[in-house]
Amino acid sequence: MKRIHYGWAVCIAGTLLLFVTMGTVSNGFSVYLPYIMEERGLTHGQTSSLVTLRCLVSFLAMLGIGFYYRKVSIRVGTGIAALSAGAAFLLYSGAKTYGMFCVGAAISSISYGLGSMIPVSILMNRWFVRHRALALAICASGSGIATIVLPPVTTHLVEGLSMAAAFRWESLGILLLTAVIFLVLRNDPKEKGLEPCGREEEEEGPGEAGEIGTESRTLSRKTWVLMGYVSLFMGALANPGFSHLSVLYTSEGFDPMTVAAIISGVGIMITLGKLVYGQTTDRIGGCRSSLLFGGILLVGHLLCCLAFTQSMVICIITVLCLGIGYPIATIGPSVWANDMSSPDQYPKVIRRLQVVYAAGALVFASVPGLLADQFGGYIPAYLLFSGFMAAALVFIALSYRAERRKKKYQW
Repeated sequence: MKRIHYGWAVCIAGTLLLFVTMGTVSNGFSVYLPYIMEERGLTHGQTSSLVTLRCLVSFLAMLGIGFYYRKVSIRVGTGIAALSAGAAFLLYSGAKTYGMFCVGAAISSISYGLGSMIPVSILMNRWFVRHRALALAICASGSGIATIVLPPVTTHLVEGLSMAAAFRWESLGILLLTAVIFLVLRNDPKEKGLEPCGREEEEEGPGEAGEIGTESRTLSRKTWVLMGYVSLFMGALANPGFSHLSVLYTSEGFDPMTVAAIISGVGIMITLGKLVYGQTTDRIGGCRSSLLFGGILLVGHLLCCLAFTQSMVICIITVLCLGIGYPIATIGPSVWANDMSSPDQYPKVIRRLQVVYAAGALVFASVPGLLADQFGGYIPAYLLFSGFMAAALVFIALSYRAERRKKKYQW
């Protein structure tokens, strides 16, 4: 029987890492916000500011991530990032004041900024030649799994014990997962005496997109500008776009249980969609898969603008389109960096694209609310997001065409 390559163990470790650094810190923490506000007496503004603070500090952390990983290995660096999440939850468990929650949010932001898609993308680029996009998709599903698993677990702990106890138990869980991640993770296949997964197959047949040629290459100035805008738009779509779905449907007259089902449905479909996106990208290439899944996401956002009809048929189609389409926003930058740069330039390219992605999330975080105050609802925000996605599709096509003309990779 053929032995399973150790790269897949590293892939599972990456999945657990994103479960911790993205899932618990962002998606999982949102469940606590109503309890924090009620039990600790925080105002609506103070509670919301914890999310804004997390986005801001995460963005600043990403700006320094290049320096950080020049000083420490990815194995050590991601271990510290995951430990920061555990420390933040432990701090939350004893927090009594708004200031203490702000400190906890800042510490958790370090985990998000230093331990999310950037180091995982670099690891998958080192460990995989074939099936790279699928490996990235499996890792990225960690945050989606957290979205499905953590809300009911957290609610059960808070309601059955207390908010402080729930924070302590989740802190312990994070520390256990961190230990597993550190034990399994390896910086490079050479540390295990291995070649990257699929290297032998590549030598026997044609390489994947992004693997043709060994010379150092990076994005042209024109492509940097185009992909910068695309990453900015992806940050807006995957963060404010997703997080405001509940208020969109609530404001259009849907009952709370239906809204909860819509959000859960999107979360489940996103987790499945990431795997489908990764497998499809490995088969047809980054350009075609980006246009396909980006087009589906565009349809999903346009259907969001029909929420006022209160049609369940439209809702179901919307859930499917958003769930299948959203993975391009989180995995796309890693795929584009791989397709358009050489391995030695990949860390720099993915770091820059992810920083711009984080900037998009930060800059547009308050835009849906501002538009709702101005126009009386959230549909204008989703018209704006639809415009972003349409522009992103054009810019992606132009970028791939520009890089194709350089004849450095396979279309």
